[in-house]
Amino acid sequence: MGIDRNVQTRHPGNYSLPRGAGLILLLWCFLLLPESAFSSDPSIGGDLQIKLTMNELLGEQGAALYAQILPPEQPISWEVYLPVNSTSEIPGVLVYVSPQDSGQIDARWRSVMDQQNLIYIAANDSGNRIPVNRRMVLAIMALKALRQLYEFANDRISISGFSGGGKVASFLASHYPEIFTGAIYICGVEFWKKDKTPNVERLLQNRFVFLSGSRDFNRAETSVVYRRYLKAGAHHSKLMVIPGMSHEHPDAQSLSEALVFLYNPG
Repeated sequence: MGIDRNVQTRHPGNYSLPRGAGLILLLWCFLLLPESAFSSDPSIGGDLQIKLTMNELLGEQGAALYAQILPPEQPISWEVYLPVNSTSEIPGVLVYVSPQDSGQIDARWRSVMDQQNLIYIAANDSGNRIPVNRRMVLAIMALKALRQLYEFANDRISISGFSGGGKVASFLASHYPEIFTGAIYICGVEFWKKDKTPNVERLLQNRFVFLSGSRDFNRAETSVVYRRYLKAGAHHSKLMVIPGMSHEHPDAQSLSEALVFLYNPG
């Protein structure tokens, strides 16, 4: 594993994972396997990068199952921000899907990760030009890679993404509702496909934020999908339309409000 602490749209299309629910369950099992967490001081925050191959993550036999999506020996990297945390509380995780090649955190969001005690992680080379199957596996493997580096709370894992990344995040939220109990869809989201959602009942228990801007060209679509979530029974959903915001990342205040809804429902 390589660690570097000095690091700074198109429609997603088909997202069927090979062998359907079988590999979905397999990924879930891989995440449940015990890990030896990297010893890290939780009071020290900052940026770092994780580099691994699928062989290193899953072993040769496990990596072979995903060889058509990710070559077993191909290096994969994730950008990570560790929150500044002066307490003993184990942090949660925000997995982010970027529409661009870099997974680098928006500089404005670092203080929000500190306040909410969340680790940010996002894959590099996972933008809108990359096949959706690959983007989904990269996002799930982010948790597997992070587990080898840092301890985190399994009940405080959320998924987010911007634009095309928001749509991929909505696929992941519906595929893995037991893992991602909260989601923030930023300027991009799609409603789940029933035949590709293994546990709708569990999904409806989770919390969702649909975040757009008054000048975002995806605002109407975001509102439509939000209403479909409510109609389907996802009552723990919140629509945020930020005045003056276009198709862009929200500022720290808006992201903080979204995360408070996910983690502090009272």
